[in-house]
Amino acid sequence: MSSSSAPHDSLQSVAAITLFGLVGPYTFLISPVIAGQMAVQMEWSPGTIGLLMAGELAGASLISIPAVRMLRRITPRRLVALATLLFILSNLLSTMATAIPWFLTARVIAGAAGGVLSVVCLLTAARSENPPRSFAFWTGGQTVTSAAGLLYLPDLFPHTGLGGLYGVLAIAALLALPFLSGFPADKMLPPQADGHAARPAARLNMLAIFCFYVAIGGGWAFLGIPGSEIGFSEIDIGILTSGAMGVSVIGSFLASYTGGSAWQGRWSIGSYVGLIACLAVLTLTKDHTAFSAATILLQILWAFLLPMLLAALAESDDQGAMVILSNMIIGGGAALGPLLAGFTIDWSGYGAVVVEGSALFLISALAYGWARWRSPAGSAQASSPSLSHG
Repeated sequence: MSSSSAPHDSLQSVAAITLFGLVGPYTFLISPVIAGQMAVQMEWSPGTIGLLMAGELAGASLISIPAVRMLRRITPRRLVALATLLFILSNLLSTMATAIPWFLTARVIAGAAGGVLSVVCLLTAARSENPPRSFAFWTGGQTVTSAAGLLYLPDLFPHTGLGGLYGVLAIAALLALPFLSGFPADKMLPPQADGHAARPAARLNMLAIFCFYVAIGGGWAFLGIPGSEIGFSEIDIGILTSGAMGVSVIGSFLASYTGGSAWQGRWSIGSYVGLIACLAVLTLTKDHTAFSAATILLQILWAFLLPMLLAALAESDDQGAMVILSNMIIGGGAALGPLLAGFTIDWSGYGAVVVEGSALFLISALAYGWARWRSPAGSAQASSPSLSHG
């Protein structure tokens, strides 16, 4: 690996990972208010809304392997610049599209462009000197900006509709371009992304990440439904989810310091237990305070656990192939979550989504724990993963 691609945690690198890492998955993170606006403005059913969200996230997922091939031929900086341009254009198209086929096409393209950005950010973070910290900045940036979106978009939508959101996304991507120098100037030369050389622990960590995203995606996207049933308005849900996003930066902060410690595994398993409890409270309680507390804790645990899962994958992946493909797993899980939850709600209500999510969190926890058992040395290598040495 060239010196320009060597592990480094410079301010410019952290800024690039943070800024470009937030624009691609942004619509997923603020999906509660988007789903509500789609239902009000377009009068689409939960199943249709889930399909549209799934299409965008599927684009982000399926672009992973082509992105790897492009990284073999194009420097990360140039690839990010091209993907950002496509992201801007597709979001501008989204502001004008009203028919479902055109809107879906624009969102799939935007998802694919954002997926390329995520691939580069994930690989750069995995190759850093301290992956848990880099992944914590990646999630922390998403948390802060998503909180702002959840707070202010309900006030913006009556004036601009959905187009206002996509215009803001295009501007945000444009403003991130000056930080391109935070990515390596030379080709990263990633290995073949076929996963054949991956250790069993890496595959288990991939399964843990996938189930985690399916569970969290379904529960979060339609969180407004149980909220409205106990008296929360759309504005109330926006304020609550925004506040939860803002407070959850605590989870990212804790992850940046807990990663690599002897207690990392125990804290992670405990987070799974807490997430299942939060889902149960959301569907069972009639008390506004309990519902609000469960929403906030759900976000804190989400922000804490995700960097741990990504860092565990980086530690267990010798060649880096699985880290690159993790974008596909993340996008696939995030796409399946709202799609599955939307049709589940049509069929049986939000309570069934909680049952599904709890089962998926349990599978994810078992896969994560099994991976640590298969790779007991991994936890001791958090600050020096094999990816750091290329």
